[in-house]
Amino acid sequence: MRGIAFLIIILVLSANAANYAWIDSESEDKIVHTSYDDITRYVNPFIGTGIYSKWGAMGRGNCYPGAVVPFGMVQLSPDTGMENHFAGYHYEDRYILGFSHNHLSGVGCPGMGDVLVMPIMGSVKITEDDYKSRFSHDKEEAKPGYYMVYLETYGIKAELTATAHCGMHRYTFPQGNAHIIIDVSHTLEDDPPTDAMVEIVDNKSIAGYETIPNPFCGGKTPYTIYFFAIFSKPFESYGTWNGNMIFYNNKSQRGNDIGAFVNYSMRQNEVIEIKVGISYVNIEQAYLNTKEIPAWDFDSIVAKAKQKWNDMLHVIEVEGKEEDKIKFYTALYHSLLMPHIFNDTNGLYVGMDNIVYKANHTHYATFSLWDTFRSEHPLLTLLFPRIQQDMITSLLEQYRHGGWLPKWPFLNRYTNCMIGDHACAVIADSYMKGIRFNISLAYEAMKKGATQLPKNSDFDGRVGLQYYMQLGYVPYDKVLQSVSRTLEFSYDDWCIAQVAKAIGKDSDYNLFMERAQYYKNVFDPVTKFMRPRLANGEFKKFFIPSLWDGYTEGNAWTYSWFVPHDIKGLVETMGAKMFEYRLNHFFRRFSYPMWDMPFSHYWHGNEPDQHVPYLYNYIGKPRKTQEVVRAIMDGLYDITPSGIPGNDDCGQLSSWYVFSAMGFYPVCPGNTSYQLGSPIFEKVVIHLDEYYGGKNFTIIAKNATHEKYVRNVILNGKPLERTWIKHEEIVNGGTLIFEMTS
Repeated sequence: MRGIAFLIIILVLSANAANYAWIDSESEDKIVHTSYDDITRYVNPFIGTGIYSKWGAMGRGNCYPGAVVPFGMVQLSPDTGMENHFAGYHYEDRYILGFSHNHLSGVGCPGMGDVLVMPIMGSVKITEDDYKSRFSHDKEEAKPGYYMVYLETYGIKAELTATAHCGMHRYTFPQGNAHIIIDVSHTLEDDPPTDAMVEIVDNKSIAGYETIPNPFCGGKTPYTIYFFAIFSKPFESYGTWNGNMIFYNNKSQRGNDIGAFVNYSMRQNEVIEIKVGISYVNIEQAYLNTKEIPAWDFDSIVAKAKQKWNDMLHVIEVEGKEEDKIKFYTALYHSLLMPHIFNDTNGLYVGMDNIVYKANHTHYATFSLWDTFRSEHPLLTLLFPRIQQDMITSLLEQYRHGGWLPKWPFLNRYTNCMIGDHACAVIADSYMKGIRFNISLAYEAMKKGATQLPKNSDFDGRVGLQYYMQLGYVPYDKVLQSVSRTLEFSYDDWCIAQVAKAIGKDSDYNLFMERAQYYKNVFDPVTKFMRPRLANGEFKKFFIPSLWDGYTEGNAWTYSWFVPHDIKGLVETMGAKMFEYRLNHFFRRFSYPMWDMPFSHYWHGNEPDQHVPYLYNYIGKPRKTQEVVRAIMDGLYDITPSGIPGNDDCGQLSSWYVFSAMGFYPVCPGNTSYQLGSPIFEKVVIHLDEYYGGKNFTIIAKNATHEKYVRNVILNGKPLERTWIKHEEIVNGGTLIFEMTS
């Protein structure tokens, strides 16, 4: 790897000529300095990091507390373990292994956790068990863009901050022999690296990479992460390791269990800072990304990260109880972490076909689409339409380079994680609400996934599509999770139909609207549940609604409500009395099941039924919606480390809370209306983006602090005699008043 140094020199000479101004969300010199209050004080990044709560292990939010800017490529955070540490950190742990540079927020599978840095004292150590350190929450701090912890084993104060593409470490040492470990092979992925490399570039720089073979939840396409680390103080000496062999004064190493270390003689309270750029393109790009932090000024980077978060969080201002503000702004914070930026500072990124491209937009990766189509993406569509526009463009680029819209793309890699075709829902919702992008390409992609049989069912198109088109449903005896697939395909077809109608494709509209009714083909008129059905047309015998057989992360109780596009039709099909009776039973208590545990009550900790609290509105019982929504917000969310009642799934549970706390929710993305609920704040002001005209939408809920029921709703001075509000009514600005009552 001697060529690294030469290529870096070339980059240094050319970097000043580059123009990166189009990456607005990443440009350090485009921060808008304002005089408003510091909203970051209401964000507690430890919320969602606990695994044990009153609900049991399923209370875990799987969030991380480390340093990150909005949608940052770098998520620099402590790892306290590896097994079942999906975000790297459990609040209940007592040891820190080190600080790695990329993390997933709230997911239910392990992933990322690459390129770990750990400062130590004494002798050189090369395994996690050896170099880990005890820590205490009494000497730990986390806030947006900053993390600090005291490593008790070594007497080292560790501080972290970040820009979009570069992590920055600051370590304050005691007197003595110090070492800084870079564990190149460390990862939170299930499978260890198949290849890794590290090289001491000079007396202040280290570079390398690692390749992960089967990333995240069944992925089959490897990814490689590259890094370039620059130290503020020259090394006194250095070395590497390979397996259990240490090589002192050795400059490079390659293998699948490798790392490097550098050595110092430190004075009391002496500080060393490190800038670590990462890239998924190559080492030279990782080096280029370190230029995002031009000087050794840690506090300045912390201040800029804080300002970025204030700028983003201040899009919504609320007045109410302090605890509710903490829950709200922490939820908004978690909603602005993913998808994450994937292009480097000069626009280069790796496509789904493993070819390097240059983006003319901010390219985003890692979309938890099965989860986030429900409220996370609708929230971004409402609050940050330009960011959502780039996210749609990113999905379309993934289609162009990979051939299919993805289901759950991870680092621009297809995975076989989850079901459905919910990129269609994200695209349709954005387009119907006024966001514009290449709609011809988008419609081509949506229609292909809905009509063309996949060649590789793990990654391409819809699994079970041939049966769905032939029979009008996915049969239980042919395809796993058949009921859920049928219902989710039916909804996605409705989304496609809305776009087809909007762009004048009437015949397609009629076709997909017909398919949007296929949900009725798995409705059993006897039990009045969505029930597994065989290819011969018979319903599955020995049917127990509380079992998971035939469903995805749920059961018949969960999925019999999943017809968001035709609730009126579902009421008619089930019968109004049965519909209300089932809802009443469903919300008699909340469930906290472990995986595959039978249940017949509402499970907020997972996604398929999160819209159901708002369904009382459709049968003229909005009081019950208000009661249930408040019970969820007050009883299931709190400000403890276990304050998110399930995997946050890249912001989905958090965005549910943000919407519901404001008093409305997108029950059916693709439909341009929101159902009204029960706001918890006396006043909410949404500062709308210039994309929509830049007006303010104000929500006033008189006495909301004490009362949860809504007596009257007034929109712009006139009574709103319906239980929903239109998207255009919000983005056009105005005032919505809730008169609350007991």
